[in-house]
Amino acid sequence: MNALSIIIVNYKSWEPLSKCLDSIQNQKNINLEVIVLDNNSNDNKIDEYKSKYTYINWIENVDNYGFSRACNIGALNAKGKWLLFLNPDTEIPKNCFEKLLEKTKNIDSTIFSIKQLNEKNKDTHAYGIFLNLYSINGTLRFLYRLVFGISKGKLSKKSSFSPDWVSGSFLMINKDDFIKIGGWDEDFWMYYEDMDICKRAREFKIKTLFFNDLYCFHYHGKSSRKDFKIKITSKAAVIKSSLIYIDKHFDGLYGQLLTFLILSSKIIELFVLSIFLKEKRSLLKKIWKF
Repeated sequence: MNALSIIIVNYKSWEPLSKCLDSIQNQKNINLEVIVLDNNSNDNKIDEYKSKYTYINWIENVDNYGFSRACNIGALNAKGKWLLFLNPDTEIPKNCFEKLLEKTKNIDSTIFSIKQLNEKNKDTHAYGIFLNLYSINGTLRFLYRLVFGISKGKLSKKSSFSPDWVSGSFLMINKDDFIKIGGWDEDFWMYYEDMDICKRAREFKIKTLFFNDLYCFHYHGKSSRKDFKIKITSKAAVIKSSLIYIDKHFDGLYGQLLTFLILSSKIIELFVLSIFLKEKRSLLKKIWKF
C-alpha cells in the first residue's frame, strides 16, 4: 500500500500544475501515488501532460464538478493510508512529505496541514475560525483573536497548534477518518468545504493540527483567478458557499441573522463599488441570482 495518495483537482491550471508535479517528483524516501482529476478543462492540453507525467493517475471528469465532488472521486481511487488534498498552484520543498509523515506517524484522529507561503515568502495563514457571528468580517475576527489570545502573530510563533479549520489547499487526513466523516460535502462546489469538513470532523473527535515548522508555497489565485470569467465565478462561489454553510450548521433565527448580515453587507459593498468597477458589477449580477 502507498503511504500517501496526493489528490489534485485541475481546471485549466496547467502551468502551475506542472511546477507542482515537478516539485512532487523531487520528494524522496516516500512511497506515494499522485492522482490528478481534470475538471473538463476542454483545452486540448491534457494529452500533452499525460505524456510528460506518466507516473500520474489521470482522471478526466466529463464536466467541471467543482472541488468537493472531484476530490471525492480522487479519494475513491486512492490506495494510500493517507490522503493529501493539494491545490495545483502549490510547490513542495524537498523532503517535505517525508518530514510530515514522520511527524504524524504516532498521532491518531487528526487532520493535518502546514504553513503556506506566497510569492513573497509571506505566511498566508491557511487556517481560520469557524464562521459565526463573531467571525463574519475581518474586524470582528481580529477582535475575537485579540480577546482570546489567538492572534495570527502569536500562533505563527508556535511550532504547531490546533485551529478550527485548515485550508483545503493542503489538507492531509487518514483515509479511514475521511470515510468516517463522509468525505467532502458535494453541496459546496468550491470554498467553505474545508471549514465544513473540519467542523464535521469534530463530531467524530477528529481534531486539526497545523505545523508551522513545515511549509509549502501556495501561489494563491493562479487557479481560481486565471481569467475574468473564472475570477467572477470563484468570488461568487465564496459568497454562495458561505450561505450553504450557514444553512447546514445553524438553525432558526441565528442562522437567518447570519445569512442576512453576510448577504446584505456584501450587496451594499458591491452596489457602491459597482459604480466604478466592472468586476463588482459582474459579481453583483451573479449573486443577485442566488
